[in-house]
Amino acid sequence: MKNFLKTGLMLFVFAFAGILFQIACSNSEDSQSPANIQQEGKLIYTKMTSPVSIWTCNYDGTGETQIPVSLPANFVISTSSFSAHPRVSPDGQNVFFCAIDNSTFTQGIYGCNIDGSNPHQVTAFTPTQVEIGNAY
Repeated sequence: MKNFLKTGLMLFVFAFAGILFQIACSNSEDSQSPANIQQEGKLIYTKMTSPVSIWTCNYDGTGETQIPVSLPANFVISTSSFSAHPRVSPDGQNVFFCAIDNSTFTQGIYGCNIDGSNPHQVTAFTPTQVEIGNAY
């Protein structure tokens, strides 16, 4: 009987600890899932003009706006054989895209604010092809 009570108490403590852990994790700001992030209802894409440019618009095609990105000399957003693959950060504040250095023919990832300001190199440029995935 003593072992039965001891085992029952241990199971109760273990279950209670699991419940407390679940509650603590669900209240954490870091546990915000992508489904809880407010979407802006916008698309991001490139126009293959010369030079290539990054644009946004509403889902219905209205509100088309260019993101004016100024890259250093010899750097371009994309070429006819290389796509920029622009992505917006989950908070909607930054844009990330692939860029190419025409002087060395290397590729890497650049980022900037959603308005095109503060362009900055994110990854090292390498001779291998780079394709950006989703930001999370």
